Amino acid sequence: MADRNRLQLVLDAGGVLIGNLSPGFWQGMIDREDAGIAELRAAFKQQIREDLWTGRVGEEAFWQWVSGMFPEIEFAAAKSRLTERLHVLPAFHRVQEWSAAADVHILSNHRHEWLAPALEPLRPYVASVTISSEAGCCKPGLPIYRLVQARLRRGERVLFVDDAERNLQPARDIGWETLLADRDGRWVGLVDERLRQ
Repeated sequence: MADRNRLQLVLDAGGVLIGNLSPGFWQGMIDREDAGIAELRAAFKQQIREDLWTGRVGEEAFWQWVSGMFPEIEFAAAKSRLTERLHVLPAFHRVQEWSAAADVHILSNHRHEWLAPALEPLRPYVASVTISSEAGCCKPGLPIYRLVQARLRRGERVLFVDDAERNLQPARDIGWETLLADRDGRWVGLVDERLRQ
């Protein structure tokens, strides 16, 4: 018999379970003042971010874009820097424990080529993994939340954790509870509290 009132815990990956690419990846690419990094991040968001995250362009297009921004780039070093940014955060090690009391789902704006290997140790403990480059849509667009919604147990409470406030409102719009993942990690204790309710 299925557990009743089993929380559906939906977790972002970057900034929640693993390190974010930004801003550390960009800081490693250039040796400029913070304003230069801000301009680079803005260019990424305006020029290629959505196409990259939704899979409309492949990983190679990203590296071509980077090469256009940095003609002197050493790709091996840049790819290594990207991989280093995907280090596990403390909550990564809590997923196994949480999976005993909740169905854990991952919802991330990312490239599956980069993220899937980092998440591999969690596969036995998660009910679903939705990565935007495979889904063809990304947060904060509502379609990706609806895609995840279809994978959740009907009628159960849903708690969505993300480190970006802009990604929480669409989840609220479809009836999920939300929690902002703060940088100090206090949100982890709040998840523990919800699991005891």
